Amino acid sequence: MRKGDSVGWGYVHNSCNHCKQCLTGHETLCPERAMYGAADLDQRSFASHAVWKADYIFKIPSAIPREFAAPLMCGGATVFNALQSFGAKSTDRVGIIGVGGLGHLAIQFASKMGCQVVVFSSTDSKKEEAIRLGADEFIATKGVKELAASKPINHLLVTTSFQPDWKQFLPVMAPGGTVYPLTVSEGDLTIPYMPFLAGELRVQGGLVAAREVHREMLEFAAHHKIRPIIEQFPMSAEGITEAMKKLEDGKMRYRGVVVVQ
Repeated sequence: MRKGDSVGWGYVHNSCNHCKQCLTGHETLCPERAMYGAADLDQRSFASHAVWKADYIFKIPSAIPREFAAPLMCGGATVFNALQSFGAKSTDRVGIIGVGGLGHLAIQFASKMGCQVVVFSSTDSKKEEAIRLGADEFIATKGVKELAASKPINHLLVTTSFQPDWKQFLPVMAPGGTVYPLTVSEGDLTIPYMPFLAGELRVQGGLVAAREVHREMLEFAAHHKIRPIIEQFPMSAEGITEAMKKLEDGKMRYRGVVVVQ
């Protein structure tokens, strides 16, 4: 890093750097990992300066304006990791449940990777936006017993704030397909047993990206001009309060970014 570089940090703040997970590039699974929300609670996301370990920060490509880079450091890394690290191919069909903070980024990444992208949302209200972001197919799910996907789904990313009706979605999965539950939920994961066995389906857990995958995400986003949809707020007590209130009310579209005026 050099003075004047634009940098950011992600979900992983530190790890031991000598265990098997660290040495094989999976430091997100390190037994001594320090993660957002559990370490460095004074991380200075709402500040003008911060002190960080150089090994755990990332240079932001000049092609990505800082206000768009911020949401990529967590949400972007999460969806990119699911697609990049677990075998999604350009010939695959990727289903994405939800057009929100994670979903709208997943659509862009999967589309730019060359995948066919099928978006599932409760109503048609976000159909035009999903198509504009790169979706090839859009299916409204509310009140529908059978989902009319044109072809089976190889990879299904769950990005909603709640778990979907698995009985509704398992029939559209391709044999050997993979489900990625990216939703943060306190409840148990309960999936119909026999359809899961009969289709030889997989459930793949996933955190945010390890550092090398994170770097690849930033380079990919810069090259393909992937941009989060953001709302900007001034980096002041009033601006941050307004942003948090809008987030709490569920009205943020789709990421709030505090910016120095």
